[in-house]
Amino acid sequence: MEARSIRRSLVTIAVGLAMGSAGVAHATNGYFAHGYGTKAKGMGGVGMAISQDAYAPAINPAGIAGMETRIDGSLAYFRPERSLTIDSGKGTMSVDSDSNNFFIPSFGYVQQIDATRSWGIALMGNGGLNTDYPAIENPGCPAPPQSAGNGVFCGGAAGVNLEQLAIIPTYAQQFADGQVSVGVSPIISYQRFKAKGIGAFAFDEQGNPTSVSPQHVSDNGTDATWGYGAQIGFKAEVADGVTVGGSYRSKIRNSDFDDYRGLFAGGGSFDIPSTVGLGVSAEVTPSVTVSADYFRINYSDVDAISNPSTNQAPLGSDNGPGFGWRDINVFKLGAQFETDTDWTWRVGYNRGQNPIRSRDVAFNVLAPGVIEHHFTAGFTKSFGSQHELNFAAMYAPSNSVTGPFDDQGTTAKIEMKQYELEVGYAYRF
Repeated sequence: MEARSIRRSLVTIAVGLAMGSAGVAHATNGYFAHGYGTKAKGMGGVGMAISQDAYAPAINPAGIAGMETRIDGSLAYFRPERSLTIDSGKGTMSVDSDSNNFFIPSFGYVQQIDATRSWGIALMGNGGLNTDYPAIENPGCPAPPQSAGNGVFCGGAAGVNLEQLAIIPTYAQQFADGQVSVGVSPIISYQRFKAKGIGAFAFDEQGNPTSVSPQHVSDNGTDATWGYGAQIGFKAEVADGVTVGGSYRSKIRNSDFDDYRGLFAGGGSFDIPSTVGLGVSAEVTPSVTVSADYFRINYSDVDAISNPSTNQAPLGSDNGPGFGWRDINVFKLGAQFETDTDWTWRVGYNRGQNPIRSRDVAFNVLAPGVIEHHFTAGFTKSFGSQHELNFAAMYAPSNSVTGPFDDQGTTAKIEMKQYELEVGYAYRF
């Protein structure tokens, strides 16, 4: 009874902490994270066919079928370094985005029902984006000497902040003597968004409005929305030591960002796109496991993300300009090496497509999610049968896209590189 009370208290505390710091600024595979859970992150993000902790439902809900009762908690330090270079032909202006340091908590809990069934809940940062350009001197801005005449968009300090949290309750069960597992998760999402210093998007050079609601484009504080969706997954052992798995997550339908209905297509609509994935995991030897995943993110589900920025319609309208992101394919590869001294070592590689085309660079100064390559490593140190210390590291080398910034021949280059360190602790009951 006492252990049950402790578990209930830990879940309550974790929910409160996660709600207070909804997953920040991932921007790796587009704006999704490269992986979910410390062990998966150390292996390039794989998890469709290999499930090792209570974070598994964030990748494949079937992964917790029959899993032992456990609690996982982690904290990631994430550092995206973003830069912008604008070349007018007469001179070059370069600026780095501020706000580079983010701390992202995650939590997972699994309760084993019996040898074939478990339920659980995971609270994860689904993804996000952040830019924070300072109010630098901009010779391209109008002459009046107000402070608002500085900055990338001549409106002072400029940028956006998008945060997404996924709350994932899950039920999973094994069938066919444990050879097949199926899991299902309703998903509750919570989003926050804020934009500043981009009021210039709402008017053309003659001062005519280019938005259906110019007062709802920028500088309206933080708006928050809730949404819902679902995910289903399977795992199957197809040969001795070889497992395949897959999952499908529906589009998560969120309420509108009403305070930014003049910015996002469809009057502030900003859902989370659907995803689908398949994977295979093989025990090469009793101590070596190799896994590979294919993952697709359907950004075309969401007009605000996928509409071309060149659309000739007012911002905020049904066919209004968006970020122009295309659907992307992600390939993940990871390996795990177990020793006889309670250590497990991991390495991985994640290759995601860049969703941003050259034509859409001007809009994506705010959301430079151009990362493609991710190199990862990690480990687990077990202490007895109940305690685990987990660690993962990720490095994403610099990638950039160059394209038109205005119709006067000015070009812009957006660039990003990233670092992430995550430490986690697990307790198995």
